[in-house]
Amino acid sequence: MINAASPEKEITLFGQAFQGADRARPARIMTRVRILSHEIGLLTSEVCRSVDAFRRFKTALAFVVVLCVERCLVGATLPAGFTEALVASGLSYPTAMEFAPDGRLFVCQQSGELRVIKNSGLMTPPFVTLPVDSFAERGLLGIAFDPGFLANNFLYVYYTATTPTTHNRVSRFTANGDLAIPASEFVLLDLNDLNAGNHNGGAIHFGLDGKLYIATGDNAVSANSQTLSNLLGKMLRINSDGSIPADNPFYNVAGGDNRAIWALGLRNPFTFAFQPGGGHMFINDVGESTWEEIDEGVAGSNYGWPACEGACDWPDPDFRDPIFQYGHSGLDPNTVGCAIVGGAFYNPPGGRFPSSFVGVYFFADLCGDWIRMLDPAQGNAVSGSRRTRRPQWRSL
Repeated sequence: MINAASPEKEITLFGQAFQGADRARPARIMTRVRILSHEIGLLTSEVCRSVDAFRRFKTALAFVVVLCVERCLVGATLPAGFTEALVASGLSYPTAMEFAPDGRLFVCQQSGELRVIKNSGLMTPPFVTLPVDSFAERGLLGIAFDPGFLANNFLYVYYTATTPTTHNRVSRFTANGDLAIPASEFVLLDLNDLNAGNHNGGAIHFGLDGKLYIATGDNAVSANSQTLSNLLGKMLRINSDGSIPADNPFYNVAGGDNRAIWALGLRNPFTFAFQPGGGHMFINDVGESTWEEIDEGVAGSNYGWPACEGACDWPDPDFRDPIFQYGHSGLDPNTVGCAIVGGAFYNPPGGRFPSSFVGVYFFADLCGDWIRMLDPAQGNAVSGSRRTRRPQWRSL
C-alpha cells in the first residue's frame, strides 16, 4: 500500500509480542501490519497470538506505528480524518521493528528472524536468522540502526543467546542490501545469565549523544534492580563499538561491564523513546499489580523498584518518581490498563498530522486497548483515548 522509501514517513512506534506468566491469554495467531493515516500518517501492526503479548514502540523518522493485540481483528476507533490500510502480512510473532534511514522497515520475529519490508512487500529470505532461545518472553527483541548507517551499514540487535549459557546479548551486524553479511556479527555486550523466562526488556535506541541505550528487565528477581553488581533491571549506555563511556554515572563505582549502568530501579522497561530534537527520554516501565509508569530518563536515577511501584507512598529523595502513572483498576476504562506497551514522540521534520500532535508523546496499554497522549509542553498533561479495538474482555 505504501512504498517503504516514501519521503512522507514521520515517526515510528512499535510493540513487543511476548509469551510468559505475566498476562497470558488464549488467542489464535494472526499478524497484519496496517497503516492508519491522516492523509498519510499512522502505521499500525495488529497481532493476534496464542500467548500473552506485550508491545514495544520504537522511534524513528517515520510514521507513528502502533501494535494492537486482539483475539480477532476488529476495526479501531480512529480520529476524524484518519484511515486504515494493510501494509504487509505474513509475519510470525513480531517483537520489535525500526525504519532504516533509507526507508526500509525491519521487523524482529521472536524466533530469531529479522525480516525486511520494502516496497510494501515482505522480503525473502530474512535479513538474518539468529539461533535464539524463544521460551516465554525471550527471543529476538530489539533493533536499532547506527546513526551512520547510510555510510557504514551497521545495525544492532538485542536477542537471547543460547551459548555458552542462556543470556541476552547485544550484537552488531553489517548489511549488504537486504541481507546481513555472513559472519559479520560483532558482539558488543553479553548480559547476565537468565533464570526466569520473563522480564527481559530488550528495547535499544541511539540517544541524541550518539550512545546506544539498552533497556533490561529484572528477570523476575526484583533485587536485581537495586544492585550495581549485575546489568538486570537497568538502563544501560554503551558506545557503538561496545566500549563503555567514561562519563557513565556509575563508571567509577561499578566494575567491569556493570560500568555500563546508566540508571537503575526498573522492573521491566519493555520500551523507551527519545524525543527528536527535544531532549526528553521517556521510559515505560511495566508494573506488577498496581501502577504502570512513564519515567523521565535521567542519568544516575533510581526509579525505586521494588521499594516503590509507581510513585513512592512517601517521597524518597533517593528515588525518582514517574512523571505519569495509571492504575490497574478504576471506573473509567479510558484510564485503566495492565501493561504500558510503548510510546513515541511526534516530532517530524515536517508533519501531516494536525499541529496539536507536534511534540506530543503517544503511549498505549495492552489491556486498555487505547492510545493516549502526554504533552511535555503542557506540564506532562495527559489527554485523549483512542480505542485500538472494541473491548471484548478484561479478566487478567
